[in-house]
Amino acid sequence: MSGPAIHRRFAGERGVTLSEMMVVLVILGIVLAGMTTLFVSASKSHVDQSNRVEAQQNARLALDGLRREIRCASAVTVNSASSLTVTLPGYCQKPVAASEAPFTWCAAGASPPYALWRYAGSACSGTGMRKAKSLASNTIFTYNRATAGPVQMPASPAPGASVTNGYFKPGTYSYDVTAVVAGGVEISGAIKSVSIASGSPNQITVSWGSYPGAVSYNVYGRDDGSTTAEGLRRLASVSTTFYTDLGCAVPADGCTPPVVVSSSMASPPLGTVGILLAFDVTTADARQRFSLRDDITLRNSGRR
Repeated sequence: MSGPAIHRRFAGERGVTLSEMMVVLVILGIVLAGMTTLFVSASKSHVDQSNRVEAQQNARLALDGLRREIRCASAVTVNSASSLTVTLPGYCQKPVAASEAPFTWCAAGASPPYALWRYAGSACSGTGMRKAKSLASNTIFTYNRATAGPVQMPASPAPGASVTNGYFKPGTYSYDVTAVVAGGVEISGAIKSVSIASGSPNQITVSWGSYPGAVSYNVYGRDDGSTTAEGLRRLASVSTTFYTDLGCAVPADGCTPPVVVSSSMASPPLGTVGILLAFDVTTADARQRFSLRDDITLRNSGRR
């Protein structure tokens, strides 16, 4: 290219007009806006997913902790739908302790979202640790032995004229009455006990209130309240709301009819604690709500 041609090109005033520049800027703005929206949406989705994963992990860890403690507990008390107290033997505690102690799990908070806490002691207060958050409901515990069944009221031992009217060795005797409803389902009441100071001719009459829908009642008894080796065993199935136990622990041959408790006899159904944990990170629209449910059969305290 010759010198004059190069000079003419550099001296030219042709370029981009204002209209062309505005069109380019509008197109660039549209592209950037779309990319910004995409990045913001991805960022929000990442935060939501992270919160959801964290809530699910905490929920599963909390449920696992509840399972371990309920199954190892020597006693379980469902205080309300939002509070449960377990009594843990020393070997079930971390760190291992010399004696048993109560621990309370509860859904704390005045309104959703609630938090699941574990407290040392028998109340939702004091020294505690939060196990999970973002609970959508504080109705989390049920117990099939709370107050559903008939409540037994053993009277004081009635004296008998001879061993044929009843005989018990000295000790404390416990009874459980279950209401048998349609389908053979047994609903347990609270276990009651009565003590006998000296072995002599006597008998124990157990009475209870009627349960709606019950077709019969199973009476379990004789457990002395200090061991679960034999536990409560079914003594009779009755259609009335009372049962008279003649005992006959010694001498069995002198009682009519003879009733001897053995491990071959049926035992009452174990207690079951139901747990329902409903979690939701965004309680306003329930977009991320999920639930964990379990029915835990009590191993050490199910007949207490």
